[in-house]
Amino acid sequence: MQNLLMVLVGGAVLWITLVTGEVVNFVKEGLRWPLVAAAAVLVVLGLAGMRRDWRDRPDEHADSGHDGHGHGAGGPRVAWLLCLPVLAIFAIAPPELGVFTAARTGESRAAAPPKIQVAEDDYALPPSPDPYPMSVGEFMGRSFEAQIGGQVTLADRRLELKGFATPGERGAWYLTRLQMSCCAADAMPLKVKILDAPAPEKGSWVKVVGLWHPAGEAGGRGVYEFTAQSVTRTEKPDNPYE
Repeated sequence: MQNLLMVLVGGAVLWITLVTGEVVNFVKEGLRWPLVAAAAVLVVLGLAGMRRDWRDRPDEHADSGHDGHGHGAGGPRVAWLLCLPVLAIFAIAPPELGVFTAARTGESRAAAPPKIQVAEDDYALPPSPDPYPMSVGEFMGRSFEAQIGGQVTLADRRLELKGFATPGERGAWYLTRLQMSCCAADAMPLKVKILDAPAPEKGSWVKVVGLWHPAGEAGGRGVYEFTAQSVTRTEKPDNPYE
């Protein structure tokens, strides 16, 4: 049973890393190949153990029970139920984190977001394309830099942000992405408040084109805000995390 479970667990990890690609729902992309190596080791060790047990097993009829709970050479038969959770991974892989995780936090106040994604050597944005595609993390980093008296690089520049919609209070809504340091357990929501656009369906992935809304103007409260010019539905990216 132990060897079979090792094979099933290793096979499940290989399935979500090499076949379905769902591993990016749980860990960072850079951990894909270490997981493949670990899964391969589990499969090899499990198969080797099963081969050894098969060759060395005693008479399969010895000490067998008659009530479904016998304790023969293979152990209690009910132990086979341990395989069910592992087999479920093949058929029912849990989805990536989303609205529920983001809803547990309020709007993102003007504080340094995790892992500000801004180039150190060339801080200014290039003149093209228009609108300029930008990650939510980089937008928050540049917005924070401006709010603390640093360089202002977002003013009057049309930007394109992508993420999923999460509801706020009094009809407000946020464009949200989740950022992982290692795995889904440490995922942190990055939220930008969208102005001048009706809220799309909760959890839907959208592309928002518009302008940075500086803090302190027209009711700005020192949060990460974005004035929308257009909001369109878009496909969920292969890797939903930043």
